[in-house]
Amino acid sequence: MLSSQESLRNIATDYESLIEDGLSKENEAESIETTNSLIESEDSNDLESNIFGIDFFNFKSTTNAPILDIPLQSDYKVSFNDELELLLTGNINQVYNLRVDLSGNISIPDVGPTSILGLTISQANKKVSTLISNSYITTESYLSVKKPSAKKVSIIGNVKKPGTYLMNPFISLTEAIKYASGFNSNSSLRAIEIRDIYGNSKFYDLYDFLIFGKRNVDVNLSNGDTIIVNATSNYFQIDGEVHRPMVYEYKETDTYQDLINFSLGF
Repeated sequence: MLSSQESLRNIATDYESLIEDGLSKENEAESIETTNSLIESEDSNDLESNIFGIDFFNFKSTTNAPILDIPLQSDYKVSFNDELELLLTGNINQVYNLRVDLSGNISIPDVGPTSILGLTISQANKKVSTLISNSYITTESYLSVKKPSAKKVSIIGNVKKPGTYLMNPFISLTEAIKYASGFNSNSSLRAIEIRDIYGNSKFYDLYDFLIFGKRNVDVNLSNGDTIIVNATSNYFQIDGEVHRPMVYEYKETDTYQDLINFSLGF
């Protein structure tokens, strides 16, 4: 027969064993849960890497500060708060530093306020040149952007980090999407909508850029633009003896040859 002390020791030992078993099972459950989440994460990453075009945008900008010392492209549109330089030569030789105010105007001495908001540099030059020739005899003008302002662009819809971002003045569509940390695995790359501040919309198929290198698809953005990314389930897989076996997004208008071309052919 066990003494009372031995009985207490046995109860304590049994209790410790139960606790250890419980902790062991709890740790095992946590380990399984962690492993499952890692597998799900890996599966998600594998899925994204297998879908054509997604990896191109999986890049996070290292800075939100816009870089303003890069030459502007020819289709750059004049925006609010841009600093311009107007050079007059001929009968009058003068340089004016002008700023686009919140109403979209610049104030030219002896000419008055002139609206150039939303015009390309070429269009603004032509408009200002006409005004100068009417105000000054035998005087030519040259308008240039001295310091462009940063652009505020919103990216919404099926992207990893939707929001409104302050971007470089020369920002293009593909670079802007990277500010939102890229696409999700079911994002549509073939119907990207850009809506301007006036409510006008245009749609762009990024396959034209990613596969065929058409630069006209990678358009420059304007201040106040909104990029809208939709979701899609229109996917097909090309495998076997092709140059680039991957998962691709399709449109109803795609032909069989189009699909083969996506994978760079047999």
